[in-house]
Formats: sequence, C-alpha cells, structure tokens
Amino acid sequence: SSARGGERRGRAASLSAAAMAGFVRQLERRDGPALRLEQRAAGGVGCVVWDAALVLAKFLETGACPLARRHVLELGAGTGAVGIMAATLGANVTVTDLEELQELLLVNIENNKHLVTGSVRAKVLKWGEDVTEFQPPPDYILMADCIYYEESLEPLLKTLKDLTGPDTCVLCCYEQRTMGKNPEIERKYFELLQVDFELEKIPLDKHDEEYRSEDIHIVTIHRKRAVGSF
Repeated sequence: SSARGGERRGRAASLSAAAMAGFVRQLERRDGPALRLEQRAAGGVGCVVWDAALVLAKFLETGACPLARRHVLELGAGTGAVGIMAATLGANVTVTDLEELQELLLVNIENNKHLVTGSVRAKVLKWGEDVTEFQPPPDYILMADCIYYEESLEPLLKTLKDLTGPDTCVLCCYEQRTMGKNPEIERKYFELLQVDFELEKIPLDKHDEEYRSEDIHIVTIHRKRAVGSF
C-alpha cells in the first residue's frame, strides 16, 4: 500500500547516522530467507538501502523479467541489494560502483552467497570511463536511484550508451523528488536519454503489491533502433 510506502520512506529518512553504523537491513524474499544487507553511516549516499532499491528488487521477484542465466549489470549498486536479489533469481550479476563502496559490496555478497542461485561479483565502474571489461553487452542493466547530481548525468548517459546493445533492457527505478534542483535534474536526464533510447513506464499495478509507492517509478529503457535496420 502507499501508506506502507510512506512509512518506509519516513523510516529510511529518519535513521540517524549512529543508528545506521553497521545497521543490517533485512529484505524479505518471496521464497526462502531474507537478504541481509549491511549499511554504513559514513560514505554518503551509496551506503544505505534506498526505497527505490527495495521497490526494484521486489519488482524483479514478480518474474516480469526472466533473469535465470541472464547476464545482468547493476550501476551505482551501493549496498548491492538489487543485484544480489537478481542473483538469487538465477542471474549472473556484476554489481558495480566506485572504489570506496567495494568493501561494502563484498560484505553483502558474502553475507548472502548461500541464497544465490546464479552468480554475483563486484567490480569498480566509474561512469563515463572505459567499459571494455564489461562487454559483451548485458541482457539487463539495473539502476536504482542513480539520478542525483547534475554533473553525473552526462557520464551516466555515456556509460549507458557504451554498455547497451540492441537487446539490452535497462530497468531504471527512481524516487520522484520535489525538493531543490531535483525536478530539473530529472527532466534533463530523461530529455537527454530520449535522444538515443526509448522509454516505457511500468504501471504501478505491476510493481510488488507491498513494495510500491505513487512517487517511485520503474522505467524500461531500450536503445532506439537505427532507421532502416531490422
């Protein structure tokens, strides 16, 4: 319910840094034990399981996108919640983020490895830089709450263009924020994205029935087909 969504958002936002130090977030799964995800008080935005990550992880469990034996890459993985969930659903996953988040990603991979039915590994990927080692293009790219900073939009778009093949499906989940420059950054991101990509919003009733919220959106993104190609 959206009430539950609001309550979750409130809880996530109100955790003090002290309460979050080494705080373990449990993410229930439909089948079997919950994921156990460590968070960090220090280290900025990447160290908490954000609500958009919960919504996307639980959406993957609906089975709308077949993940078994698929090659999956998560961008801006943070705690690794979404990518690790995909790995419990049989995907072969690479979770990526900056150097300073690798230790947290490795801890969470280790904590949940007994639940993984595919595979999962962590790698450094800085947006805008060379992506040769991540080729060939993955079947799926997962992104939860990656639209924050204006200066990261161009590097993120470059990385998406460099990583995606004609059959890659990007699942982008984000919380719509109305504060400060957020609406402007969001608008610019989707405007730039539509130069090379087609976007389609997944209706709210297709999200997990408990982990959904009116202001958290999931969008599928595909490369535009070249004119005249088949």
